[in-house]
Amino acid sequence: MSNSSKLLAAWVLALAIPAGAALVEDTVATVNGIPILKTEYQKNLDSVFDQYKRTAPQLLNDKDTVAQIRRKVLDQMIDDKLFEAEAERRKIKIHEREVDQGITEVREKNFRQTAEGKTLSDEEVEKALNEELKKEGVTPSAFRERIRKQMMIRKVMDEVVRPKVKPPEETDVRKAFERIRFIVKGDTAAVAGLPERDAQAYMALGQRVKDLSGERVLVAHILAKVGPKASMVEKTAALKKIEDLKKQLESDDADFAELAKKHSDDKESSDRGGDLGFVLRGWMPSEFEKVAFGLPVGEVSEPVETQFGYHLIRVREKKAAERVTFDKLKDDLAQFLFNVSLEKELEKTAQDLRKQAQIEIKLPTEEKKG
Repeated sequence: MSNSSKLLAAWVLALAIPAGAALVEDTVATVNGIPILKTEYQKNLDSVFDQYKRTAPQLLNDKDTVAQIRRKVLDQMIDDKLFEAEAERRKIKIHEREVDQGITEVREKNFRQTAEGKTLSDEEVEKALNEELKKEGVTPSAFRERIRKQMMIRKVMDEVVRPKVKPPEETDVRKAFERIRFIVKGDTAAVAGLPERDAQAYMALGQRVKDLSGERVLVAHILAKVGPKASMVEKTAALKKIEDLKKQLESDDADFAELAKKHSDDKESSDRGGDLGFVLRGWMPSEFEKVAFGLPVGEVSEPVETQFGYHLIRVREKKAAERVTFDKLKDDLAQFLFNVSLEKELEKTAQDLRKQAQIEIKLPTEEKKG
């Protein structure tokens, strides 16, 4: 077939395919005719699923929960499109230097420090960012455009939504403090009668205050894992392993974090040098907890047996319990109440924009969880 025949055949084939068919097939929604691509939706969905897998994997086994997650992700993408369009309508401009500042914020917030707390150099930060973009399949120019759109949305919020929200009165802040005080004590009746979203926000804040005010220790450990049906031979081998590591720490001046990375069977913490973060009373097995709270800072314990196996525990820092007072929390509570009101006003604004828009949902009824 000649080149001209090949071009003609390709042209005839193109005419045989309805215009926009591929586009429709690859979209999950349109907002005023602007498509939300399935590939972008799937990336966002996978990111949310990854968070659930790390924090609450059991929820992904519930079909209703998965359906809600899928719809919430799409709703957020629709709202983003609506706010982007509102920014265009208001002729909001984002200068290149502002985009540069936005990218710098992303670098500093997400890549300057590793999970182990190591501070990276500028070159290492740039490399880490580029690797993440490559992993997500995002080009540098597409990343800049994403930041620009996010900043447009932020400006709409600052100019349209935020001015409608008033700072809370002190009486409201004091009421919030009383709720938090009861939540910290374990009394959930304090949120009875509140809308579900508000109740969840208060419970999350209450738990956070409890975590930051309770007695806690910053610990790292090395684990020689022992299964629930392990034989005596396996238990003995695990104990010997942990005893040998203890001897290394005593005689060779070995580094605890390096030994944890190489030898700990707790793979989730071993990459962080065995770091478990701050631990509150009641979080860990009683045998572990008793040693951790009694051990002086900087010292390494003798082997400790729990249901998981044998541990070496190192205490890095201790913090005594602190009394929860209004003066300590009032500024944070005022910001919390403002944010709750801001979120409600943001939702109302999004609903108003939806009423004026043409939105078509094309989300499949069934889709894998990821």
